[in-house]
Amino acid sequence: MEETISLKQIFDILRKHLASIFICSFIGLALAGVATFFVITPKYSSQAQLIVTLPQGDATANPNDVNTNLQMINTYKELVTGDLVLDQVKDRLESEYDLDMTTEKLKDVLEVTQQQNSLMFSIKATDSSAINAEHIANTTAQIFQETAKDVLEVNKISIISKATASMDPVSPNNKLNLAIGLVLGLMIGVGLAFVLELLDRTVKDDKFVSEDLGFTILGTVPQMSQKELDATIQKKPIVPTFKKNNKKTDENDSAVSRRSRSRV
Repeated sequence: MEETISLKQIFDILRKHLASIFICSFIGLALAGVATFFVITPKYSSQAQLIVTLPQGDATANPNDVNTNLQMINTYKELVTGDLVLDQVKDRLESEYDLDMTTEKLKDVLEVTQQQNSLMFSIKATDSSAINAEHIANTTAQIFQETAKDVLEVNKISIISKATASMDPVSPNNKLNLAIGLVLGLMIGVGLAFVLELLDRTVKDDKFVSEDLGFTILGTVPQMSQKELDATIQKKPIVPTFKKNNKKTDENDSAVSRRSRSRV
């Protein structure tokens, strides 16, 4: 027979294990806070903006030139993250800023972004140090500008905005991590409540006795509240006892009896 559960039963289960749900939610929030503020290393981002300009001296701009420049940006992206540029970036960072980074590490921290149908693109660097992120972005932009003139034979790439160090970390997202920890803790608490309910094999109602066990119910004893119990229980009267007095009386009676026998 397929068992079904009603919404009332679900709410009853959640209310019964409300303390466990709150504890799990608090633990999840606490673990997320510890990981966010003490374990995860914050990352800082800095970016330099460049623009591809049309050739000077033309009275009108040819739409084909614009499309060509837009398509060339993909080539510029490949050049920025290529070994030709990054090898020079690595050497200049080490010589000027005493920053030792491998080419593979530079590929991981660098990102080239572009707005749709825009001649402007950005070289963004993300690092655990805001100052290092600034140096990486600016150095990469400068070397890319110099290299593009020689390799692509263009002089139409201009740096319009240099990277500046930002002390606001881009990761981790504190609020998002805390919210995730709270939600995960809440989900675990709800799941634990249903697991505990499934493992609880005590008899909860008369349907279990009649339907699952197949026994006939002869009668039921309703559960009484503490107030009803206090109203029905009668206090027994306190009967004073006189143990010491009775003992003395018995001794006196014994003495009188002995005297009577001695006289006889």
